[in-house]
Amino acid sequence: MPDTPAATDPAAMEPPAAELLDALPQAAALVAADRRILRVNRRFRTLLQVPDDLDPTGPGGRERLLDHVAALLAGPAERERFLADALPHGPVTRIADHHLADGRILRRRRSPVGAPGRPPTAHLLLIEDVTRQHEARDDLDRRVRRLAELTDERTAFAGRALHELRTPLATVVSFAELLLDPASGPLGPERTSYLEAILRNARRMTSIAADLPRAAGEDPPDPRRAEPRRGRVLVPELVERVALEALQRTGGAGPYLTVDAPAGGPPLLADGWLLTGALEELVANALRFTPADGRVELAARPADGHWTVQVRDTGIGVPLEYQDEVFTPYVRAPNARRGGYPGTGLGLAGAREAARLHGGTLTVHDRPDGPGAVFTLRLPLPDAADGRDPGP
Repeated sequence: MPDTPAATDPAAMEPPAAELLDALPQAAALVAADRRILRVNRRFRTLLQVPDDLDPTGPGGRERLLDHVAALLAGPAERERFLADALPHGPVTRIADHHLADGRILRRRRSPVGAPGRPPTAHLLLIEDVTRQHEARDDLDRRVRRLAELTDERTAFAGRALHELRTPLATVVSFAELLLDPASGPLGPERTSYLEAILRNARRMTSIAADLPRAAGEDPPDPRRAEPRRGRVLVPELVERVALEALQRTGGAGPYLTVDAPAGGPPLLADGWLLTGALEELVANALRFTPADGRVELAARPADGHWTVQVRDTGIGVPLEYQDEVFTPYVRAPNARRGGYPGTGLGLAGAREAARLHGGTLTVHDRPDGPGAVFTLRLPLPDAADGRDPGP
């Protein structure tokens, strides 16, 4: 049987160094320990725009190549750094980025070649274009700085708003309470309901103003505000009252508003002020984003240990990708911003927080029968097994 040296000799099986370098995805050069350039691949010549008459592996080729590359660099300081890095640095891998005069940024990686624990017999030089990576990083840095600026502006705005609103709101609350005090004289049912609405909304505005710094990320949550003041809440009455006050504010103009909340049903053990504010925000939000010839529908039903309150509208709706984001402070859906609709992006965040404090949920999805949104507020009923009485 004839001998087959190629099958038994490992050296015969190894591909030439030039083929190995050409197979690399980066521009590559093999540099001897005495700094002679042994091999370069095709990508090396293309990336560094090496002239055809320049042979880096020939006599004086290394010096001519260094001069050529130095001429491509952005300035004298960059050239000095490049030439200093071109010197051998022992058995360590070194990485450096170099800026070229044409705007490109090249990353050079120099790795030793040889047996572990011994001086390197050569160095492998890998070069790749990282211009886009730098541009992406710079763009990210700009975005981060802009976000930091916006956070500072938002925090400053929250502080100013709280300072400006605290005193006038306290005055409104105080005088409304004084007028509702029986000692101030008798009031008819109609005027009493008006004053109660003024007091309720003033307190709600006070709560929103107090939450502005926390929503802006300036202060941690106040533990004193974490627990609702619970009492007996009749959901149908709450829904009808919120709808009636919404109609009074609009003077009957705007979308057609309907209520479907049959009387009766188990009472909630909840904070009436918080729930009223949350439902008022949902109704006001629906009226704001629904055209004058549209409809806003309120419905409330008890089932499965919960009260479910829905606010359905035929307005502009909420894009699918924003159906959770709109409950984040200061976030508004793009169609709301483009349409010029007023708002701060705080109301829905406050409404969801009120639901969370009661162990409930607030979600939004598309209206199934046409354009519009459906906001669903689910609130748990008190557990009869624990013997709690909702009280008055």
